[in-house]
Amino acid sequence: MIIDLSVPIENEMPFYPGDPQPRLREIKIKDYTVHELLIGTHTGTHVDVPYHFIPEGKRLDQIPLERFMGKAYVTDSVDHAEPAEILLVYTGTSKKWRKGWKMEDGYTTLSLKDAEKIVKKGYKMVGIDSPSVGDTDVHNLLLRNEVLIVENLSQALEKLVGAFVYFQALPLNIVGVDGSPVRAIAIVQGTE
Repeated sequence: MIIDLSVPIENEMPFYPGDPQPRLREIKIKDYTVHELLIGTHTGTHVDVPYHFIPEGKRLDQIPLERFMGKAYVTDSVDHAEPAEILLVYTGTSKKWRKGWKMEDGYTTLSLKDAEKIVKKGYKMVGIDSPSVGDTDVHNLLLRNEVLIVENLSQALEKLVGAFVYFQALPLNIVGVDGSPVRAIAIVQGTE
């Protein structure tokens, strides 16, 4: 079974304060339709790579695709994390996600202590159902240790708490940037 863990990109969607406001516009050209899409690299469900906080850090196109997928464990507490390649943390913040939600209204993040545990346990990626994994110190610690970060996972993550899944968060092929929107999915084995 495949579970989509991405939030929809649409007009009036939430966006991080200071980031470009997402905009979609339909354009009719003769006998076909295209859409103009204005988004930032951190719109919706997205991945942060080292260059996001570290000037000399790796940019998106310098990271092999294998780093964006692997066996993941889903938890609601870093203290209850099980060994895997990727850790996905459900905080409940995704329940707030809706058109018009202002992210300044508050959301749950990881502490520096949580980030230290993630690095110590050797995860290559951490995902969270919140607009941000944490403050500057949390980002710096994770990204300096080349732990990729996926933010804004959907509320569907809640039903996977306590499970191992195969996780993919594939970015767009954009050269020289600090992150990208992703289509994040969890593949759950043995459920059919």
